[in-house]
Amino acid sequence: MARTERLYYFIQKYSEGELTRQEQIEFLDLLADHQNTEAEQVLHEEWYNQLGSNRYSNRNFQSLLDKIHHQIRLNESSKLKRLKSWQTLQRIAAILFIPLLLSFLTYFYFQKKQIIPNGSYAEIQCPLGVRTKFLLPDGTSGFLNSGSSLKYPVQFVGGSRSVELTGEAFFDVFHNKEVPFHVYTRNLDIKVLGTTFNVLANENEKTEEIVLQTGKVDVMDKSGKQLAEMSPDDQLIFSMEKQTITKKTVEASQYTSWKEGKLVFRNENMQQVVNRLSRWYNTDVVMEDSILDKYTYHATFIDEPLDEVLKLISITTPVSYTEEKRISDTEGIYVKRKVILRVNKFKINQFR
Repeated sequence: MARTERLYYFIQKYSEGELTRQEQIEFLDLLADHQNTEAEQVLHEEWYNQLGSNRYSNRNFQSLLDKIHHQIRLNESSKLKRLKSWQTLQRIAAILFIPLLLSFLTYFYFQKKQIIPNGSYAEIQCPLGVRTKFLLPDGTSGFLNSGSSLKYPVQFVGGSRSVELTGEAFFDVFHNKEVPFHVYTRNLDIKVLGTTFNVLANENEKTEEIVLQTGKVDVMDKSGKQLAEMSPDDQLIFSMEKQTITKKTVEASQYTSWKEGKLVFRNENMQQVVNRLSRWYNTDVVMEDSILDKYTYHATFIDEPLDEVLKLISITTPVSYTEEKRISDTEGIYVKRKVILRVNKFKINQFR
């Protein structure tokens, strides 16, 4: 395969999160080769393709490219070149979000340390309105949802694998029976060996939620007291106000399909619909009439804009909606979008 084709192959596989460790090292080696003019041309082309705008000049691109080469030269001078290359790729993968090349270049622009010391941490922060795929040092992978963050050690050492989550994430944990994997939220310690599960722990909500897809999960409080053991298709909801847990059987795929761009409702009450729409679209969706909570909703949306979802809900339920006019503060920053759901009195008899 020609070198240029190889570069395109790496970029495509990297964007899908499917590069092997050896391919990741080869990818960095291609970027580090100063005789490889194709690498600069491919990156330059992808830079403009991803940004879709000419407002970033050649000078801006060249400045970032120079910093990439400078970082690679520093790496080459280190005795830990191969280890550093692998760690660098992990850090790139950790902050990756759409567009790919913008994140890739931004990482090198802000990276300042030549060597990552033991005991250091990385943090993935998923921007609002997107989903981020991640790969952890032990081989565990998953997705972060909009506005979420995940903190983890750059290297898992000392027989420990633990991460800290704020927001929502799906985990596919690499199996290691000798070293359990722990996900810490504000209130819970979720212990697994090798499993797939979803965790929802937003800072501004009064509950935390775990849905298990495969495997087994032990849920404990921060003191180490066991609260529950979960089996596939179990949903556990922890109430912070009451300090109680509720466990029931659900269809796990309904709660994990968000990573594929699917918004799935399976006979959920309207308050649950409102909560999920608010998180999904980073919008304040408010239910004004409590009578709506008597109705359940069943639907699947795939990458639909909020306006289309609201239209379909209003067609298939006794719901009407209005949107408040957005205003800006003294600095010109607009407040978050707000949508109000109300009962449609003209249609309500059709749904009794």
